[in-house]
Amino acid sequence: MIVRYGAPLAVAAALAAFAWSGMSGMPAAAQELPRTADGRPDLQGYWDGGPVNASHSVEDGCCDAIHSRMQSRGPERLGLPEQVVIDPPDGRIPYQPWAAERRTEMLYDMETPTELAHIDPEDRCLLVGVPRSNYRGDLEIRQNDGYVVIQYEWAHAYRVIPMDGRPHLGSGIKLFNGDSRGRWEGDTLVVEVANFNDLPWIDSHGSFFSEALHVVERWSLVDADTLRYEATLEDPNVFTRPWTLAFTMGRIGADGQYEFFEESCWEGVTNKHRLAAGRMAVEAGERRLHTHDGLPQ
Repeated sequence: MIVRYGAPLAVAAALAAFAWSGMSGMPAAAQELPRTADGRPDLQGYWDGGPVNASHSVEDGCCDAIHSRMQSRGPERLGLPEQVVIDPPDGRIPYQPWAAERRTEMLYDMETPTELAHIDPEDRCLLVGVPRSNYRGDLEIRQNDGYVVIQYEWAHAYRVIPMDGRPHLGSGIKLFNGDSRGRWEGDTLVVEVANFNDLPWIDSHGSFFSEALHVVERWSLVDADTLRYEATLEDPNVFTRPWTLAFTMGRIGADGQYEFFEESCWEGVTNKHRLAAGRMAVEAGERRLHTHDGLPQ
C-alpha cells in the first residue's frame, strides 16, 4: 500500500473506496482506452504534472543565466520543451494594458521584495490554484461515478470534484483552488472552476488574476499512458479575452509502485532572509527587474 504523507483522513478514506475497474466483457473497440466499469475513460493513477519550467513561466519557462547557474540547470533545462499557451498563437497571456503594467511592477517586486505579498505564493508554501497545480508537480487521480479526486504532491493539496451536476458554492465563498464541478463530454472530463480568491499566481512570473477568474479544464486520454490537459482562463477584469494553455502528462509507474515525495513546506522557510535582502537592495537604490535575458529563444 502506498503511503501518501499528509493526506486528510476524509480524502484518504475516499481514495481507499476507489478501486481500479477490470475490462472483462467489453468489446475490443471499447478497450482502446482503459475504462472504468461504467465505460468512462479511466484516468486513475499518477501523472507527471506537465512540462518542466511551466510553473516558473507559462510563457517563457526558466531561467536567466544567474538563476540557471544557481539551480545547476544545463542548456537542455532552459526554456519550455513545448509551447504551453496555445491560444493566443504567440504564446503570451493577453493582459489588459493596466494589468501588463502591474505584472511588470510585480517582476520588480519579486526580485527585490520588501513585503510578503511580493514573494511568489508558491515560495511561501501556499496552495497554487488552478491551473497551476497541474504543472507544479506530480499528481494522482482517482474516480468513481460520483466524484473525481485529484491529489497533488505540492503542499498536500487536493481537489474533490463532484460529478452530479450540483451548483457551485455561493459567490461569497472564495478559495485558493476554486470550487470545481465536473461532467463528461464524450470521453473528455470537463471541469468548471469558479469561486477563486486572488492570492495564487499562474506562475512564478507574477502572472496574476482577479476573483472573477473562471477556468474550464479538459482532461482526455491520448492513450493508456498519456493524458492531455487543456485549461481555458477567462477573467474580464484582467485579460482582454479568454486564453488557453495545454500540454500532455505521462503516466508514472504502475499502481502500487510509486509514492509522492513529501513536500515539507511551511510559510516562512525563506521569507525572512529574502525580505531582508530585498529591503537592503531597495534602500541602496538597486531595485531590479526579474528578466529572462540570455534565455535561448
